[in-house]
Amino acid sequence: MNEPATRSELSQVLDAIQGMQVTIQAIDKKLDIHIATTTERFNLMDEKLKRLEDKIDAVEAKLEQRINAVEAKLEQRINSIEIQLGQRIDTVESTLQDIAKRQAGTDARLWGFLVTLLVATLGLLAKLLLFDLPSS
Repeated sequence: MNEPATRSELSQVLDAIQGMQVTIQAIDKKLDIHIATTTERFNLMDEKLKRLEDKIDAVEAKLEQRINAVEAKLEQRINSIEIQLGQRIDTVESTLQDIAKRQAGTDARLWGFLVTLLVATLGLLAKLLLFDLPSS
């Protein structure tokens, strides 16, 4: 194996190496093109992602506004209902006070009637027991 290589063999080896270098250069160019294409695609995807994030942020802002509007309306309605409820409670309380006053008056009249009836009954019994009936 220690044979000296001939010039034609060396030339063939050199041509093969140069062919490989051309092939490597072509593959390197293809790789550069592929890297550039991939980078461009990533940049496009990044832009799309940023646009989607902006849209999501816009939707979130709209939702936040709507939620705040709904909360404000609910707060107004709750306050309105509380006011109406307070008014109704006041009306019911005043009505109950009026009924209590009327009931007290009715109770007083009933007791007066019962006491008068008792006194009349006792007077009639006393008359019958203590005084004779005139004989005819």
